[in-house]
Amino acid sequence: MPRTRQRIKFSELRVGIFVLVALLVLGYLVLNSSGDFNPFEKKFALKARFVSADGLHPAADVQLAGVSIGKVVDVKFLPSDTPDGNRIEATLSVSRQIQGQPIDEMIRTDSTAQLIATSVLGNEKMINITPGTEKGNSVSENFVLESSAAISMNQLTATGNDLLKQINKLAIPANEILNKANTGDGTLGKIVNDDDLYNNLDGAVAETKETMKRLQATIDKINSGQGSAGKLVNDPKLYDSLAKTAASLEAISSDIRAGKGSAGKIVNDDALYNETRAAVADLRKITEDFRAITADLRAGKGTLGKLLTDDKMYEDTRTALDRFNSTAGRIDAILSDAQAGKGTLGKLITDETLYNSVNQTANNVATFTGEGTQLLKDFRANPKKYLRIKLAIF
Repeated sequence: MPRTRQRIKFSELRVGIFVLVALLVLGYLVLNSSGDFNPFEKKFALKARFVSADGLHPAADVQLAGVSIGKVVDVKFLPSDTPDGNRIEATLSVSRQIQGQPIDEMIRTDSTAQLIATSVLGNEKMINITPGTEKGNSVSENFVLESSAAISMNQLTATGNDLLKQINKLAIPANEILNKANTGDGTLGKIVNDDDLYNNLDGAVAETKETMKRLQATIDKINSGQGSAGKLVNDPKLYDSLAKTAASLEAISSDIRAGKGSAGKIVNDDALYNETRAAVADLRKITEDFRAITADLRAGKGTLGKLLTDDKMYEDTRTALDRFNSTAGRIDAILSDAQAGKGTLGKLITDETLYNSVNQTANNVATFTGEGTQLLKDFRANPKKYLRIKLAIF
């Protein structure tokens, strides 16, 4: 039975629909192979501003701490009167959720967007966003992130050129120094070309080697127990003595901690501590009193303060000393005259005749005194002898 025209059209339509659906599924699979395309996923819009795009273009990757979260959907110029001077604004489209967490909890107001090169030699850029901290708040739709630009290849090239220029400038004096050193000029040239210096260094190295050999020989002797140092290092008796000494010191320390002996009482006796503390307090009080007395003396208070600060008393004392010195001078002059025999006092001191007369007078006085004493004794012994009265009448 021959096919009708209506059946052919329906079968062709069915095949076309099948092919179309297959193409759509294939296209979806191809687009979704990278994991970035999902027509049913809702996106979250953010913005970032930069001084220069420096190779940033739409469809550039957007990452959060190195993890891809979206794409750049637009890069445009801003007016020249932008306050912060950033003339390039990039609109970012990122996923609303990452690993089950809302994007506004991971990207916060203290997050920053940075331009990063996708390769070392390439000039294409991507945007990397730093995760926010607890100090920041959740971002809203179309929030403008703080931004910073990474060092580009052009900047590195310019920096490298400046560095090469500086190296070239330094190479000229360095070449001159090396030429002088090669010709033997200057200190460096003498160090490089002086044979005597080389010989001295060679001799010093040889002496150092010889010293190291002697030192090694000495160490070998010590290890073998030879000499005083060897005995100190290898003698077990010395070790035992040191161990006993350490044990004795430990015992003494234990006794001191336990309060035994004089040292232990000094360390652990609370009464001694209190007495020492009281003595220190008394000493501080005495110091304060001494300071007060010193202050009073400086202020001229009290008798001693007046003696130290009163100018009138100082003048009176100085006048008295002057008078005393004058009187002493006069007495010295009188004594000099007396020694020379001048004046009455000088004659009394130096005249031998007067001395003999005075001596004779003193002897007579002594004799008279002796006779008077004898007369009194006789009178007391026999008063009648001296009190007898004779009466005679014709």
